Amino acid sequence: AGIADGRWEGLWLTRPPRQQGRSMEGSRLGPLLEQLKAQKTKLAAAVAGATLIAGAGGVYLHWRHSRKRSLKRPFVIKDLANGETVEDPQAELTKVVSWLQDAIIRPIDARLPGRPFEHDLLAFPFTPMVVVVGNHSAGKSTFINDLLGLKMQETGVAPTDDGFTVLQRHPTRDEIEDGPTLLSCPENRPFKELQRFGQPFWGHFRRKRLLLPENTIMPYGLQIVDTPGMIDMPVKTEHMAGGRGYNFIEVVRWFAKRADLILLLFDPDRPGTTGESLDVLTRSLSGLDHKFVIILNKVDQLDSSVDFARAYGTLGWALSKVIPRKDIPLIYTMFNAGAEVEGAPLREHTLPLEAFRKKRREVVAEVLRAKSRHFDNVITSTEDTMRQLQMVAQVLGAVQRRIRTQYKEAAIWGVLALGMPALLAAKMFYDKWTGTRWVPVAFGTGYAGIGFGIQRLLREYCKQFERLQVADLDSYFEEAYAWYFIHVDAEDLRVRWATVRPRVASLLRAASSSLAVLPEIPAWEVDRINECLDKDIWYLRLLAKLLRGADALPAEAVPGTLPARAEVNGKVSGKK
Repeated sequence: AGIADGRWEGLWLTRPPRQQGRSMEGSRLGPLLEQLKAQKTKLAAAVAGATLIAGAGGVYLHWRHSRKRSLKRPFVIKDLANGETVEDPQAELTKVVSWLQDAIIRPIDARLPGRPFEHDLLAFPFTPMVVVVGNHSAGKSTFINDLLGLKMQETGVAPTDDGFTVLQRHPTRDEIEDGPTLLSCPENRPFKELQRFGQPFWGHFRRKRLLLPENTIMPYGLQIVDTPGMIDMPVKTEHMAGGRGYNFIEVVRWFAKRADLILLLFDPDRPGTTGESLDVLTRSLSGLDHKFVIILNKVDQLDSSVDFARAYGTLGWALSKVIPRKDIPLIYTMFNAGAEVEGAPLREHTLPLEAFRKKRREVVAEVLRAKSRHFDNVITSTEDTMRQLQMVAQVLGAVQRRIRTQYKEAAIWGVLALGMPALLAAKMFYDKWTGTRWVPVAFGTGYAGIGFGIQRLLREYCKQFERLQVADLDSYFEEAYAWYFIHVDAEDLRVRWATVRPRVASLLRAASSSLAVLPEIPAWEVDRINECLDKDIWYLRLLAKLLRGADALPAEAVPGTLPARAEVNGKVSGKK
């Protein structure tokens, strides 16, 4: 009747008690299930939202991280080869080099012990420079006087100059500046770095700015550095600093790295045989042979071809000991123009003096070309520093990874060797020991002492392992650059490694506590160096080409350094 009438109450009243109870439970669970479904939907939505937020946060952090690693150039690399132009190539080149030093080299160098690349960086502006190096009485000052067209440097057989003299053309007057004044020279900011060599060097450092004759071939904007003649002290001690009061070898290297041309003059009487000359060649000028102009000077003093062959051969033999190449470097054979004086008695010569004059004109042409090579040398120096930094990072990283792996292995073996017996002993004492408690305490104390001794032993083992790795750097170099050695010998890498190896060894020895705690240079920073070497260095080369302009005049077009001299049938005026 209830169903027929559409009323459920009748049905409810006619059900058995058990069915009525189940119906009551179902009526109570229904809303609860609905609430659970609603809460489940909300929970799923919350989880999805949290996941979405976490994913977005991860993407944002990854973007920030990758943006931090990406290169932010303050300039635009233009396609100069296909017609794009730069308003001021010199300012653009300076900006690119400064950015490479500040954004790529300095951050890595600051994390390395002792900042090994700090003194390799360049400061702007600085004037193009030619450095003249040689034994005493090799004719350095005479050659410089001939370039200037004026006798400004003292000459003689005995050593005549005990300091570094910068000579430069001035448009209006003569000026002489002492060392402390030069350290703050506005047009040569790198001179400030010379402060680190101390007062003994400043007192032997000066600049002469000269009002030169109109017919001089010395251009404006070029400075010639006359260095002290290299000699040997009869007695050498550690505190004498080579007998000069300052580190002469390091000072020569500082000037050589920033020079656009290095003239190495040798006397036939002493063709590169002094100990200081060999030190300069092996330590000061290492890796800078692309700037060398090697000169055997005063060949007019030789009386025969036998004497010439002996002097030339001796110099070649001495150079072969310090320049590790099969090919003998080009040696210019010449004599100074001041040796020929008109009106002096004629002197018979069997040597080809005209050929020697031609070589002298070629050397003068190289000096005059130094200004046009200035920015190319700046780029080469920056590129070389970056490639050395890249090699240091890769080899140092390989050594650190090996040492850290060894530390982890030693720690794991130490924990296993000490932990397992300690656990077994603890379980035995806990389960079966019924005696006095002092026995476990004494055992634990003794075992702790044994563990301390083993820990010290493992630490000393790791230290010894580190020292062995420093002595085996060549194998890490081969491992780091194994990919390059698959098909080619990569001799350029081996030559660079010969220069970089002492730096890596010094860095590893300078680690205060352990090599494993040295800051590792991550791979992405090495990748940034590679990118800059591929793109920015090429852009700099194009800028330097714009600055270089037309090629320099050939040597034959360079005018003679002095008026024509008398020469008749192989006889020239002059004296030894």
